[in-house]
Amino acid sequence: MAAKFISSLPYRIAALFLLFSTQLAQAETVSVPLKVEFPYLQQVLIKQLYREPLTTVEILNDPYGCSEIILSEPELSEFKQQLKINTRLKARLAVKVLDNCIPLLNWDGYAQILSKPLIKPDNPQVIYLQVIDSQLINQNQETLATGPLWDQARKYIHPLFDDFHMDLRPAINNIQTILPTFLPQHNHAQINSLLDSIQLDGIQVNSSGINGQLHFDIAKITAEPKPEPALNAQEQQLWQEKWHSMDAVLTYTIKHYAEATELQELRQILFDILLSSRYQLQQALQQDQANDPVRHWFINSWAQLLPVMQKISTANPEQAPLALMTMITATDALQALDQLGPAFGLDISIDGLRRLARLLNKNTPGDPLKYDDTIDPELRQLFRFDPDSDSNESNNILFNLWPIQTANAVSKRTLDNWIPETNELDAYLSQVRALLITSAIKSSAKSSMTAAQRDIFQKLVLTTAWQESCWRQYVVENKKFVPLHSSTGDTGIMQINENVWRGFVNRNKLRWSIAYNVETGSNILLKYMTRYAIKKGEHKHSGGLDNLARSTYSTYNGGPSQVARYRKSNTSAWQQKVDKAFHGKYLRVKQGEELAVAECLGRTRAAKTSNQPQAPKVSAKSKAPKNTSPEKQASPDSSSKKMIHDKRWVTQQAKNNFTLQLGSFSTQQAVRAFINQQSIKGNYAIYPVRKHSKQLYSVLYGYYSTRLRAENSSKQFKALKVWIRSFKDIK
Repeated sequence: MAAKFISSLPYRIAALFLLFSTQLAQAETVSVPLKVEFPYLQQVLIKQLYREPLTTVEILNDPYGCSEIILSEPELSEFKQQLKINTRLKARLAVKVLDNCIPLLNWDGYAQILSKPLIKPDNPQVIYLQVIDSQLINQNQETLATGPLWDQARKYIHPLFDDFHMDLRPAINNIQTILPTFLPQHNHAQINSLLDSIQLDGIQVNSSGINGQLHFDIAKITAEPKPEPALNAQEQQLWQEKWHSMDAVLTYTIKHYAEATELQELRQILFDILLSSRYQLQQALQQDQANDPVRHWFINSWAQLLPVMQKISTANPEQAPLALMTMITATDALQALDQLGPAFGLDISIDGLRRLARLLNKNTPGDPLKYDDTIDPELRQLFRFDPDSDSNESNNILFNLWPIQTANAVSKRTLDNWIPETNELDAYLSQVRALLITSAIKSSAKSSMTAAQRDIFQKLVLTTAWQESCWRQYVVENKKFVPLHSSTGDTGIMQINENVWRGFVNRNKLRWSIAYNVETGSNILLKYMTRYAIKKGEHKHSGGLDNLARSTYSTYNGGPSQVARYRKSNTSAWQQKVDKAFHGKYLRVKQGEELAVAECLGRTRAAKTSNQPQAPKVSAKSKAPKNTSPEKQASPDSSSKKMIHDKRWVTQQAKNNFTLQLGSFSTQQAVRAFINQQSIKGNYAIYPVRKHSKQLYSVLYGYYSTRLRAENSSKQFKALKVWIRSFKDIK
């Protein structure tokens, strides 16, 4: 038996060697850049070598008080791959003669120190400086090469800066703590091997600061990856908790840095990143969960955020730049591991996210991973977005903004909790149209847009509601009355995404109050149109002002990164289809055909046309009946028949008489729809007029001998912006 074992020993050794070689082959060395930016390096240098608050250091002070050399105001930069430190230098050299100081030299200029960073073998996680050369420069930028001051300066300056060191051990220790939480499939031995392999080298100076490389070895997971089955209910819940935590920690970080700066430009960039990341998250959630697209989303979102965090941290020393450097390095490590593929077992854990967030501020109250659907007042204030600052808190708001008279007597019904029957459709759409227009006018009044841009915005709001929901806030599901809600969290008439706008909006009101949903959607569209479409000059491209509507909707649909999507050929087929559908609807709204939205609610064009009564033909010579006062003729109670007049009738009226202009429209079809919706009775005229080379059709109602009588008659149209006009002004 022993002989057999001995004879098989070479084979056993060979097998062990093969196994060891295989394990080595399955390990991968990961290199992560570790960057120490000049602003942070300067903070460390001042803290170690200078004295606050004057930021000075005295490097010579003789016991007699005759001579002194003081350094102050250091500035760091790169010069020929060396670290250059420019510092203010004031010097007074004198000798003691009896009880007097006899001055030899006074100097007010600068010292320039050139050094290189290095790592010592006995302390590989600390960066030191080795001074190579120094020189003195006067106020005229002239170099002092020799002399007693030079000799004294070198004697004291070189040792001062040679003593500088920057300890990176806290940062590396934090990274060592965080990394294992993202590698749950590695065993204890593999994790220890990874941590033992971490080393820092390749230290050099570039234009941004001191850079190095952090290396570590990671073992490949030996088990072959198997096809992932569909998630069960428990796994689905855990997966949802994970992406909730990712979104929460990203939001937490963005809020933290938005609070740290007063610059609105930087806050706006943070707001853009927040919205873009949430839009991208929605897209990721629609992909195959087995491939963990949310993990890639989280890492990519951090890559966008980190440069802004660095910029804010540079201007705010209290923002703990070492912690930021650690976060950047840890995130770069996650990105490197993510690129290695699933065989190396990267998993964004909730515990790892919490540790990452705590690097910002260990004393921050609350849980940085808390995913909250309620309104966040700080978030609204920081990013100046409050969609309901002036709105009524009630969810049961009556919108009688458009006078409607129908045979079914539904004219004063609230829009909340209303899914119209077929015979209520005209009344319902008229009220929704009034709500959309009123909200568009209210929102755009807050901006500095031109009149033409406001007109585009009004059409945009009407079209967006058509595109998103066919002007619906509610539907019936399983015999229950529920808000219109998509599987990805889009809600109501404007299909506002609850996940994207989490913290900014009242989710309950978004679902159950059509007015709140419209107002919120209008404010979002306004922000996108002014902040993105107009600011980026989309109306300057082929298509003109209409591009503002198309660009704003592309942004509304896909996020801030999609401003120019509508005019690009490399967008996906699905996105092109969406943008094309919106444009088609917008052109119809532009022609005054917004009520064609009824077609997607089940009414065909033919049915709609057949339901509209045709205006009877009236002779151009028709005149008002004799012995009847103008007020009597104009009263809607005097006759159940409509008396339709034309341009000639208008020209025949006494020039000092008055009429009511109820509205102007770009097409006769829109005029007819308006008249039918309002159930106008009595005398009215359709009066064509050209304005700025554009054909319009005005609806004029009645004729009155005095302005007072016209004003009294206008009270029946309270919801309309009635214009009392004299016939002499019209003619």
